[in-house]
Amino acid sequence: MSTLPALPPGFPGVLWRRVEATLHPTSDEHPSDVADEVVRWIEGRSPEDLGAVLDALRSAGAYAVSLEVLEAAWNAELPLDLHGRVAEDWIGTVLHGVGDRAGAEVVAQHLVSRAQALGPAFAGDLGHLCLEWDLNGAADALVRFAAAALPGDTALQFALGVVCKLAGEWSESAAAFEAVLRQRPDERSAWWSLGIARTALSDWAGARAAWQALGFTLPGDAGDFASAGAPTPVRLPAAPGAPARYEVVWGRRLCPARVRLEGLPRFPHLADHGDVVLVDGVAVGETAGAEGQPVAILPALAPWGAARGWPRFMVAGPQRAHTDRDALQRAVARLHGEGWPAADWTGLDGAPHTLALGLIVPSGRTAGAAASALAAAIGDLPLQCPALLQAAGLPPETQWATLRPEGPA
Repeated sequence: MSTLPALPPGFPGVLWRRVEATLHPTSDEHPSDVADEVVRWIEGRSPEDLGAVLDALRSAGAYAVSLEVLEAAWNAELPLDLHGRVAEDWIGTVLHGVGDRAGAEVVAQHLVSRAQALGPAFAGDLGHLCLEWDLNGAADALVRFAAAALPGDTALQFALGVVCKLAGEWSESAAAFEAVLRQRPDERSAWWSLGIARTALSDWAGARAAWQALGFTLPGDAGDFASAGAPTPVRLPAAPGAPARYEVVWGRRLCPARVRLEGLPRFPHLADHGDVVLVDGVAVGETAGAEGQPVAILPALAPWGAARGWPRFMVAGPQRAHTDRDALQRAVARLHGEGWPAADWTGLDGAPHTLALGLIVPSGRTAGAAASALAAAIGDLPLQCPALLQAAGLPPETQWATLRPEGPA
């Protein structure tokens, strides 16, 4: 092991070797003890020395030590620019270095009160960073504080429009983006977000004006301009406790800001099959379309209109052979063809050898009819769905074969 050349002059080599030792699971060095020594060495030295030590710790991946050094630095009296560097390093170390998003959100929230005490410009800069890193709770508090103190700052008004959009405060979001457009009338992203806000408010005249400013041709002359458009993948927030933060579901574009969901989310939280959601205009990734072409994934912002609330069921059972998955997908296709919304959910629960099929009972159809259609589609697949049988008024021991139109074999 050797001392990193970026360390400031005079940094003790023996202390750096102790830092390196904390990276080894079998070492007796405790990161807190080493961090205390590093902090003692930094005290009274120049901001440049602090920056060099932080760079070296980050380069070495010594996160357990650097996090305690960063906390001590945040609580010290430092120049504003160095405080900003410490805040960014602290959040970034947890988010990107350790890979702990929940922990980064806690750190960002912890920084809010002192960031505000350091002034609206500092709070605004940190708010922009939190928005960039999708730490929206801290961003909301920081941006609102800074924008109220600096109402003439166009960048902060734009950020205010964003945090209000994420909070579903559509009138406030529209007002912020209109303030931006008075100063920067060619700001396309502000027009787009204004169009979203006006659509959310069912302000069709205002929404038309925003979309037309972006060059969209909309059907009709007045009122709602929704019309069935291209298939669009939507990123939906998953319900608490789900194995991932988001899931992607396909839908049908109705206008620049709305998509009707046609797929079945496995962990619905914001919306379900058949519901309409407002979507943002900035893609969060790509997926393959029907012909293999890349299609932008748009993030859902909020439900639009009333939820359908159709009953949903999961049908599950063991996968006996690899051909069972093919049979399940054929069952999904058959159900779709008969007007039953269905999806293959196998593996989404983290159990790749358990077959899982999602099924929706649309308005005007019954659970009993759904059970019969499912029985005919799945054949001899060993799937169970006690909840569907109960909804159909059938005993839980009912065999699927007895529900098929042709009866048991």
